[in-house]
Amino acid sequence: MTFFKFIMSKLKRQSEQSSLTLAQASSGVTELEAPVSYPALMVEGGVLPDGSRSVFYGWQSKALTLRQYILSKVVLDRSLMVFLKNGHPVAETSYLQPPDAVAALTVRPGDLSKEFLKEPVMAASFDHWDINFFHWVRHTVPTFFALREAQYKGGFILPYLQPWQAETLKMNGFENAPQATTHHGHQYAFKQVIYTDYVRGLADFSVSPLSARAYHTLVAEAGGCKPDERDLFIFIERGSASNRAMPNEAELAEAMREAGFTVIRPETLSVAGQMRFFARARMVVGSLGAAMANVAWCHPGTVVYELVPAHHQNPCTLALTTQMGLLYWGDLIETGVEGDNHTAASLRGFDVPAVIGRAKQLQQYVV
Repeated sequence: MTFFKFIMSKLKRQSEQSSLTLAQASSGVTELEAPVSYPALMVEGGVLPDGSRSVFYGWQSKALTLRQYILSKVVLDRSLMVFLKNGHPVAETSYLQPPDAVAALTVRPGDLSKEFLKEPVMAASFDHWDINFFHWVRHTVPTFFALREAQYKGGFILPYLQPWQAETLKMNGFENAPQATTHHGHQYAFKQVIYTDYVRGLADFSVSPLSARAYHTLVAEAGGCKPDERDLFIFIERGSASNRAMPNEAELAEAMREAGFTVIRPETLSVAGQMRFFARARMVVGSLGAAMANVAWCHPGTVVYELVPAHHQNPCTLALTTQMGLLYWGDLIETGVEGDNHTAASLRGFDVPAVIGRAKQLQQYVV
């Protein structure tokens, strides 16, 4: 073993020794559900008659157990969205944060606020990408709903709420609950925190019955249509979204419009409006991105055609479509970007005729 590897191994052991697991940090654990593994739901099982194969062919969801934890006398580091217990970081509350940054985390008395200690119990509800719509739908909405079903009467740890985020809080009946609005760079002490595995993204690649129930319930309450009333073929335009921007998206949007698709930028609608709109979908086409979370509001059997950039091949939408009983198809879009990069803009444009041709081909599977 080289000296460098020896030092790194020692640091890793020290990190593991100084960090806590959720089980170690909690004073109570409740099992919420235990999703089993499912094969992906795909158009024609992922292989079309012409031999075309969907991206992520052969994918299966993860089987796991999702739990709720009670954390007493803990501190939240708002920037990393990691909790500390007795001065030690609870590593499992980290969502895609650098392990070395989590391991090095300590309580900083100069940044510590004790203003929320007066609240008997607060629920954690979001990850550090708090303005990302996909993360909010996948992590926060199921958390709200699980607490709603449990008739939770406490408060919530929240970011500065955007109107669409406040709307989801209200949808679940918590608009009047105590709110701990938190800010980057600060740390906050809490008497007791309810923490669920949804917040840390543990269910992102699983088929969660609780999440599915949450989405179906909220759509129904928002006034979504019945399955036989669906009438829309939707193309999601990402517009000004900077991550993974495509140079000719406007050209593709116009071609989709000419092919009979309704072009939409979902962020122009309220959350309830998005729910009602996507409940009407018979088919949804869009690039991998936050707006694809709107397929959560679709009825089972809806066809979803995703354009997946070659430099960021993430099956998160496929996991969601499988959970909701939708038929998925994904095509890999060559972008000219080397390696895996979830933000880089494409160096190439869409092959517009190819995308239009595939969309028309998939329309025969629409019911």
